[in-house]
Amino acid sequence: MSIIRELAEKEGMPVNPDIKVILFDLDDTLIHFEDYWKDSLLETFQRHSCTKDLEPDPLFEVFWEMNQKYEKLYHKQEITLRDFRNYRLIDALARYDREIDMDVADDFNSLHKSLSKEFMKASPEILELLTELNKTYSLGIVTNGTSSWQHDKIDSLGIRSLVAKEAILISEDVGYEKPAPEIFLKALACFQAKPEEVIFVGDSWKNDVEGPMRVGMKAIWLNKRGESIPEGAEPFGIIKNLLELRDKFQHP
Repeated sequence: MSIIRELAEKEGMPVNPDIKVILFDLDDTLIHFEDYWKDSLLETFQRHSCTKDLEPDPLFEVFWEMNQKYEKLYHKQEITLRDFRNYRLIDALARYDREIDMDVADDFNSLHKSLSKEFMKASPEILELLTELNKTYSLGIVTNGTSSWQHDKIDSLGIRSLVAKEAILISEDVGYEKPAPEIFLKALACFQAKPEEVIFVGDSWKNDVEGPMRVGMKAIWLNKRGESIPEGAEPFGIIKNLLELRDKFQHP
C-alpha cells in the first residue's frame, strides 16, 4: 500500500497517490525551540548589560509570561516579529522597574541569536527521516523569519544537502509571511507542481494548515500539544511527533 493511500484511508480522506512534494515549516517543526531556546536565553541574560545583574531563572519566568502574551498577538498578526521579540523583554524588565528602548532590546536579541547557534544541535532522527523521504519526494522549507537566521538553523540541522537552495522560501526573501497565499504560490512555482501534488507539514494551524490549504495544498498538522481541532479547515492528517511521518510516508 502506498504511503499516501495509507494516510488517506486512515484519515478517511479521498485517495490521491500523486504527491510529489513535501514542504516543511522550520520553527517548532524541523527544529524545536525547547532544544536550544531556554539555555541560550539564560546565557544571554548573564552576558548582556541590561540583564547580567539579575537572577536569570526568576527573570526567565517573567520573560516566558510576556513571551506567551506577545506570541498570541504576533500569531494574530497584530504586531510585527520585531515587536514580539522586543516587547517581551521590555515588559519583563519593567517588572524590575528597569526601562529599556527598542534599540537595547534589538541588541539583546542579536546577542541571543548569536549564542543560540552554540546550543543548536542536529537531530540524527530528523536527518534520517528527511533522507528517507528525499528518496521519493522533493523536499522544501517554507518559513517566516529573517533570512540569515533561518539559514543558520537549517545549517545546524545538517539538512542543507537534502533541500535545494531555491526550495528554501523565507518570508524576508519572498516579501510575504505565512499564511499569505503568495508564499505558498511561490513554492508551487519553484517545484512547478500543482497544489494537489503537495503536502505541507507544520505546527501552526493558521500558518501551516489553513494557509497552504487555501491554495489547494494538503496539510498535515504537527499537533504536539494535543490541541482540539479548530472549526473550519479539515487537515489531511494529524501527528504528534514528526517521526510519525516515517510510518505514513513509507512504501511496503
